[in-house]
Amino acid sequence: MKTMKRKLAAGLLSFALLAVLAIPLRASAQGVLLKDIANVQGVTANQLIGYGVVVGLNQTGDSTSVLFTSKTIQNILQTFGLSTNSTDVRTRDVAAVIVTAKLPPFAHSGDNADVLVSALGDSTTLQGGTLLLTELRGPNNLVYATAQGPISVGGFSADTGTGNSIAKNFVTAGRVPGGAVIARDMVTNLQQDPSGFSYVLSTPDYKTAAHTVAALNHRFGSGTAHALDAATVRVNLPGKYTNDPVSFLADAGDLSIDADQLAKVVINERTGTIVMGGDIRLAPVAIAHGNLSITIGTTNQAVPAGPFTNAPTVTQTNTTVKTSESGQKLIYINGGSSLTQVVRALNTIGVSPRDLIAIVQSLRESGSLQADIDII
Repeated sequence: MKTMKRKLAAGLLSFALLAVLAIPLRASAQGVLLKDIANVQGVTANQLIGYGVVVGLNQTGDSTSVLFTSKTIQNILQTFGLSTNSTDVRTRDVAAVIVTAKLPPFAHSGDNADVLVSALGDSTTLQGGTLLLTELRGPNNLVYATAQGPISVGGFSADTGTGNSIAKNFVTAGRVPGGAVIARDMVTNLQQDPSGFSYVLSTPDYKTAAHTVAALNHRFGSGTAHALDAATVRVNLPGKYTNDPVSFLADAGDLSIDADQLAKVVINERTGTIVMGGDIRLAPVAIAHGNLSITIGTTNQAVPAGPFTNAPTVTQTNTTVKTSESGQKLIYINGGSSLTQVVRALNTIGVSPRDLIAIVQSLRESGSLQADIDII
């Protein structure tokens, strides 16, 4: 009886240990949804552009020196049966603009889209203006939408006429919310190829593509997907989803994919921002970094004339230039095999972010920093 109790207790203890050990293994498995890292090839927004005019401006439109604006006004008036010439058109209430918009991937005729209106001439502000009917064309020169409506600039500009003015944000560009009316239906690859489609990974990576193929084949059966390259995964619709790619995308979008992280450092030199991500490694290295400062000082000194002359006192300008260089010492960094260790190692240098940008670039050139650098 005691032996049975001991065996039962040992079994329960082993089961408890396995349960405890299983928790961290599940927690450490981090995955992302397929719909968050990939999109369907060919299903994307399309850019449209058009030329138009904005009317109703309060003497803030294009001047008469902008000849194409005057010519546009003549053409518009001619469509209404009014014949004019360049000397008749002298209004500052009109501005020539470029109109742009993005056509959604599944747009249908009659849908609305926002448009962006930007001044083309020397207009000072588009505040209070109204965009006249404008055709929006695609790269194939076909008209896909028409736009019209009041402009919202998201700022203001005021001038007292005495040389004093105040402005907030940019007032020579604005939006017309829902101002575009789509005239053509968009046809995507999903409608043209009923046998299947291709996923395109937002970040090309061979390991992520292989994991995506494995997850799709495990869920929908062998042969469902195969990788064409590091960014493209071809999907052949299973028999259950024949001619029904929408249902397949809905079911496949929630699959958890073990996406591999690229070792990359993104640097913005304009703002002094550094962002590191992925499996970054830093080999042991020694760094010497010095800050060079140049100070230029100017002093004015009055030099009186001699005692036997009536010449006025002369002001003499003296300029001094001083240079100093600090931080000239050699620092040894042990390196690190994880992002946390790399950050801790770089923090030992104790320099500003802008100096760190130069150091990171030098580390990459020397081969110590094992990551790609993207400068934006």
